[in-house]
Amino acid sequence: MENDSPSRTGHENADAPSASSPSELTESTQAPSRLAGGWGIALALVLLSTAAILTYRSFYTYEQEPLDPPPIMYVCAETRKTFQHTLQVGEKNPIESPFTNKRTGFPAEKCYWTKDGKQKLIPTYILLNDFIGVDEPTICPDCGRLVTNHNPAPPLGTPIEDSTESAARKDAATAQPSEEKP
Repeated sequence: MENDSPSRTGHENADAPSASSPSELTESTQAPSRLAGGWGIALALVLLSTAAILTYRSFYTYEQEPLDPPPIMYVCAETRKTFQHTLQVGEKNPIESPFTNKRTGFPAEKCYWTKDGKQKLIPTYILLNDFIGVDEPTICPDCGRLVTNHNPAPPLGTPIEDSTESAARKDAATAQPSEEKP
């Protein structure tokens, strides 16, 4: 009866080195890894200490304080003057105005346009008519444009007004007409 297993002749691994003595066997094997010995122990200690530090920090690090909200520009509905206010937890609009000591402060919308279609660096703060119950669109007193809730800024590429134009506009706004005495 024939045997199903292949016959072994001893020449299956012709590429494998034949060693007749133990010294020849050690010379033909691969060199030990660089991580064997001292380097391997040092690497293991570094990895374990890093894992221990990260674990400690994740369990015993205190939570950071939440950041304070930024101040928001408001407009007093009675005086039309602007002021900054930082909302507190539970506070609702309208807020108390420092000018009237009444709850007449509403969030201001920003308009960055000038009459000649240029962009201003310092916005005009405007009270929306919707906040005070007026059923008309809100128009910017500086540029004459419609102002909406979440008013968009001018698109990129809009020219910016010169500082001389800005100064002239401020001077014209603050100039008082002189009264003539008879």
